[in-house]
Amino acid sequence: MNDNKPEQKETMTGRRAHPRFSVDIQVGVTSDSASVSARTRDISRSGLCLVSTVEIAREKVIAIELVLTFGQGGTSEPLHLKGKVVWCTKLFGQYQIGVMFVKVDEEEGRNLDMFIGFLDGSLSASELFPGDEETTETPDPDDPFGT
Repeated sequence: MNDNKPEQKETMTGRRAHPRFSVDIQVGVTSDSASVSARTRDISRSGLCLVSTVEIAREKVIAIELVLTFGQGGTSEPLHLKGKVVWCTKLFGQYQIGVMFVKVDEEEGRNLDMFIGFLDGSLSASELFPGDEETTETPDPDDPFGT
């Protein structure tokens, strides 16, 4: 992951509804019957920016599969979302694709909120995966080997 500081961008109507977080996640994208692999550049509660070698047309509705990584060892079940391409720009031989999430159901919304909470620091991996933390015990002063 990259620097997880929220990036507030101005729009013509003022501030964005949700802060964006720079994050690099492998994403599966399906449009019609074609599947491609892409990576995220950033993500928010309302959408994401993808980087792909394949152009995807504006207004196209796509299926997105994200596997979220929480810290060192925790991963989520695949999160399946629908998105609508709002812009696509060629840049340095690849395409940056702006996607707005559409038809996010309650469970998908909770999972997305959990991931955003991890990025903004309001959740930690230990809260998401209790029992996965490494324990550090105080060494026994009478143990000559320090074990």
